[in-house]
Formats: sequence, structure tokens, C-alpha cells
Amino acid sequence: MYNSEILLGLPGCQITEIRWEEGAVWVSARWSEPASCPHCNGNLLRNKGTHTRHVRHENWGTRALLLELQVPKWHCRGCGRYFRQRLPGILPRQRASEAYQQAVYQQHLDGINRSRLGRREKIGAATVERYFRKGLQRQFKAWHPPRCPQILGIDEHFFTRRKGFATTLCDLKNHKIYDVVLGRSELALEPYLQALQGKDAVPSSAWTSPPLTGPSCASTSPRP
Repeated sequence: MYNSEILLGLPGCQITEIRWEEGAVWVSARWSEPASCPHCNGNLLRNKGTHTRHVRHENWGTRALLLELQVPKWHCRGCGRYFRQRLPGILPRQRASEAYQQAVYQQHLDGINRSRLGRREKIGAATVERYFRKGLQRQFKAWHPPRCPQILGIDEHFFTRRKGFATTLCDLKNHKIYDVVLGRSELALEPYLQALQGKDAVPSSAWTSPPLTGPSCASTSPRP
């Protein structure tokens, strides 16, 4: 019996077969956990058959790993909707798992160019670029929390001749850069500041408008 979660890192998927085919490792697996409806969270489900998904997964050493997943299709008797089982770590309509896309992102970030990495992984250079951009967006979300910092430092600096000035926003409580926004005037910064999440919990007296020149510091401590 295979320890499927350790080998694949995909909870709920049970390995049924491992074989060597066409120069790659093929792993057949099926969903083995109880299911619930993603629309109404009900568990009165009727199995309407299975659908086979072929997904590229992170390599085993230097060997490519391809998944052949038997995904059940369900009919929810509670809300009447049909849906295919959602797999953790594999997004709908994706031909590669999140783990594999992250591995490609990391290799490209480490300096392997798109064409060489594409030849090594037998994928297109455009696919490498797409996975890399997705990884950057994921990393940006980790670095850039959506909520407004309690203490926001604002400073302006020259960016480029074409773009003009930019404003750097700093999280002074955690001592790190929060974001960089093009422009330095109140008119340019107003849409960005209005879109900040969590600003409703900040008292209006705590906000100070950034001046046209020179640094400023806006304290955004929440209400007690």
C-alpha cells in the first residue's frame, strides 16, 4: 500500500498504480475522501461517473511525473447542481499542479532562462513565463497584505522621465516597504488610498494628506 499523501502531497488522492511509460513516471490515482457540495456544503450526493484528468506534477528527481486522476462527478440532491470533485493543490481546468508551477517558478527565479527550462521540462517558453508571473503574484500577495498598516510612512522620489515621480509607502510598525505608487500629488494618490482595505476602522483625524514635495508620515492607528 502506497502512502499517497507523502508521495504526491495531494490530500484525498489515493495511488492505484505507478508505471514507467514514454520516458516518464505515470501515477494513477483516485479520490478516496468523503465529498461535499461546494455550492451548498451538502453531503447528499449521487455519483454520476468519473472523469480522467491528466496533470503534470512536480518531478521525482530527474524524472517527469504525470498524474492520471480519476475525478468523480457528483449530483447534489440538496441544491440540484452538478459538479466535479475539486482536488486540493490542482486548480480547475489546469494541466499542471500548483506544486509543479511553483517548482518552475523557483528554477526560473534561480537563473535558468525560459528556453533552457522549457526544453528541460518539455514545455513551452510561454508556459514558463506564465508560471513565473503567477509565482510573482503569489509572492507579492505574501509580501503585501491587503489591509492598511497601522502606521503608514509616505515619501516621494523621482522614478523615470516618462513616468515622473513615484510615492513609496512604508509600514513603519513592521519596518518594511508596503507598496510603491506612481505619482505624488493628492489627486494621483487619492484613488489608491480610497481602495485600501481596513481604512474604515481608521479615525479620520489620523489621516494627513501627503504634501506636494517632501516626506510625510500618516499615522493610521485603529480606534481603541
